[in-house]
Amino acid sequence: MSESQALWRLAEGEALSFKVGPGARELRVSSGRLWLTQPGRPEAPSEDVWLQAGQSLALASGSQVVIEAWPQADFQLLVPPSACPALQARQRESRDARGKAAMGRLLAAA
Repeated sequence: MSESQALWRLAEGEALSFKVGPGARELRVSSGRLWLTQPGRPEAPSEDVWLQAGQSLALASGSQVVIEAWPQADFQLLVPPSACPALQARQRESRDARGKAAMGRLLAAA
């Protein structure tokens, strides 16, 4: 999939409301400007954020988000590596295997 196929586009004044997930996401603005609102909760007030091209924001799984283009925007909703348990497990196994191999070489050289 090319990067352009992964872009969402909002036209002038267009808004989008969605629930994040499953898992965390990163919202990255490719062009234009977005106004992002996360509704408040009893323990935390609502939050408004302006994002311009090149900026990104981590979004927690399950959070409700409303975004609006000002005047237009292209953006991506990315899955960060931290939201992929299988990838984390493979990376951990790879690190462990490299560590064991390095230890074996050190012991063999001694």
